[in-house]
Amino acid sequence: MPKTSSRFRCIGQQPFVREPAPQGETKAERAKRWRESLIWEESIEQIGPVPAGTQWIYVGDRGSDIFRFWQTCQDLGYDHVTRVAQNRNVLIEEEEEQEDPTAHHLKTLARSLPAQGVMVMTVAAERGRPEREALVHISWSQVEILPPTDGTALRNESIKASLLRVWEPEPPEGIEPLEWILVTSVAVSTVEDAWQRVTWYLWRWLIEDFHKVLKTGCLLEDRCLQTVEAMCNLLGILTPTAMRLLWLRQTAQIAPETPACEVVSQDVIQVVLHLDKRPKATLTARDLWRTIARFGGYLDRKSDPPPGWQTLWKGWIRVQTVLEGVHLARQFSP
Repeated sequence: MPKTSSRFRCIGQQPFVREPAPQGETKAERAKRWRESLIWEESIEQIGPVPAGTQWIYVGDRGSDIFRFWQTCQDLGYDHVTRVAQNRNVLIEEEEEQEDPTAHHLKTLARSLPAQGVMVMTVAAERGRPEREALVHISWSQVEILPPTDGTALRNESIKASLLRVWEPEPPEGIEPLEWILVTSVAVSTVEDAWQRVTWYLWRWLIEDFHKVLKTGCLLEDRCLQTVEAMCNLLGILTPTAMRLLWLRQTAQIAPETPACEVVSQDVIQVVLHLDKRPKATLTARDLWRTIARFGGYLDRKSDPPPGWQTLWKGWIRVQTVLEGVHLARQFSP
């Protein structure tokens, strides 16, 4: 799905409380209780099978490196791109030519593959580190991943997949080198295929940003609620707003000249222009994003970084409050 698509939707959420595993439990006891590792397969089971004639691709970080989840994806028609966490056992083509037995493990095999492509990639700012450019290599191979031996798989069948590795051979001094090892159910035949799968994985950061909107902007976790049910109800109320703000920011960054009317309603635009004392101006997505953030305290100086979620949220609430007054006023006689 294009990053600026008007079809941004949240089709499933499943809140849960993270709890430590009981001490001293047996494998049989563990198999009987609910485990956090089940959350991924439960999420797609709740959504249901993929409609005929469409392709849905589940993008997951290392937490979703779960064999039975991949099997559930197969059963329901989902493709996936997953970052590898486990150094799983694999079978590889032309196995007799592999002399090193350690090459029968997923990560070890990935790191033994020669580079098949090179690209300059933008590494986003993180934890106080500025955005930077990185020269990365890519390699890939077809693999057959064997089921785990602990009995957690849905069935004792291997999975055929494509294995990709993206890595930074010469990072700047003092910088941890970038490395992603990915498994995807979508076949990789060319270097263009490989980079496309990596691009799909990069879209996972949209999910991280969505959670930042909910927590940092909407302050979901700071509300004085007493029950899980109340928290879930609040999540249902805030999610559409978080999706809207995420779409607004994403459009403003990826396609800044998009007309604002393609992002929000005309009523919202009129309120924004009225509050900004520019009743006849024409707004782009970028103008709208930064103007709403200014209502929330963003200074918008040339040297300032882009607006954060807190100022965007505060500005959006101000716009919505005025808009509610406009709608109420329309209900009264002149």
